[in-house]
Amino acid sequence: MGFLKSTIQVRARFKRCRAAWFPHLQHTKAAILSAARQAPERRKALLFGAGLLHDIPLRELSAMFEEVILADIVHSLPCRFAASRFSNVRLLALDVTGVAAGLAAAQRRPDLPLPRSNPAWFLNDSHLDLSVSVNLLSQLSWVPSHFLAHSHPEAEVAAMKTQLILAHLEYLQRLPGQTALITDTTWRAVPVQEINGGPPASDAAQTWDVLSGVNLPMPALAWDWCIAPAPERAQCIDYIARVHAYPDWKRCVLPGN
Repeated sequence: MGFLKSTIQVRARFKRCRAAWFPHLQHTKAAILSAARQAPERRKALLFGAGLLHDIPLRELSAMFEEVILADIVHSLPCRFAASRFSNVRLLALDVTGVAAGLAAAQRRPDLPLPRSNPAWFLNDSHLDLSVSVNLLSQLSWVPSHFLAHSHPEAEVAAMKTQLILAHLEYLQRLPGQTALITDTTWRAVPVQEINGGPPASDAAQTWDVLSGVNLPMPALAWDWCIAPAPERAQCIDYIARVHAYPDWKRCVLPGN
């Protein structure tokens, strides 16, 4: 479905944009550790979206918890190597939405209704003391929506994207222990100076939502992530993501609820 390709692309972009990403990665690690310190006990920690480990304070978490689970649909070779250095860290290949198989069937049979996400993993795990969704929320629908773009109407795919995001947020509310959410919410395309010192290509930045219309509450922490500095995607435009962090997601209420 393209999950491996997406992981390879992110890893390649990280290598090219390492310096621009550094502040964001440090903020993310600090938010994760803030959530970890609020956990009721230090038995099991679960990290969703951990496959590349760029933003995971793995050494610190391994020292804090009896067991650390790195959950992602794809785990890179560097992640596997890093995890193998800690006896209490294990990898879990997991489609946290639970809909990948159903989407593959729906693409073959467009007359079938699209599956709905209703994750239930770990809900009855009494040893789970910390769960963190790490820079994952906006990506949950990225591959599925592209996968279905040519087989299903745009409105149907858009509704699926919103449902995947809402289901994940509700899932974090239902998990035992401390839960935390870190996610980009909007992107801005910001013109920068021309290479030879000329004027900006445009006076106004463009902003768009990456959460399919789902509004989040006020965050405990927020920062900008220069996710694609010029010329990564465009010669004279920086793409900047606004990131929200909620070290205690269970204390938050979605607008409208």
